[in-house]
Amino acid sequence: MILTSLFAAIAMVPTTMSDDSLKCAVMLSPTKATSKAAEYAGARFPFCCGGCDSTFAKDPGKYLADAGKSGNTIGMFMFCPVSGERLDLEKVKETVDYKGMRYGFCCGDCKGMFEKDPAKYTKTPEKEVLACIVSGEKIASYSASAGFMDYEGVRYYVCCSECLPALKKDPAKFVAASKFTPSAPKAMAATNSKPPKHDGN
Repeated sequence: MILTSLFAAIAMVPTTMSDDSLKCAVMLSPTKATSKAAEYAGARFPFCCGGCDSTFAKDPGKYLADAGKSGNTIGMFMFCPVSGERLDLEKVKETVDYKGMRYGFCCGDCKGMFEKDPAKYTKTPEKEVLACIVSGEKIASYSASAGFMDYEGVRYYVCCSECLPALKKDPAKFVAASKFTPSAPKAMAATNSKPPKHDGN
């Protein structure tokens, strides 16, 4: 079952990933893209102080729902919502704020597609696999993933950019062979805002 996005309901607003209009999900105080943050369901959530990350982790869904109602932008999705490719948040220039979340894009075409039907690209599956079912590698965090694909109600993350097109070409094959069990998203400490590098091996 796919949940409609919990991320709040106001107009889409162009901005940048690194400006100061982000709000702490817990206190709603001003925060920045570079502040201490948590990751959850493929997004990065910066906080105003050290205690807010642990509070957020207890019930992320509550704060996402609250942001959906208030229109406060509390998080930055770390992937292009259209292509599934991991973004370098420090380099993304064109973004859209939609229902509490800031979305960046890998290209102008993806931004245009998103703006025509944002609800289509902001649904979050209840289950995910934070491991690459193409290579068989576990993935330590959302920020350590190079991309994702949604398939039959589950979000599958990949370890590198080479694995994403392979997964998109034949997801049924990799899902059938996967040793990983889908589970609900979990909040975790944020690591790197930059996408992982593939060493070519």
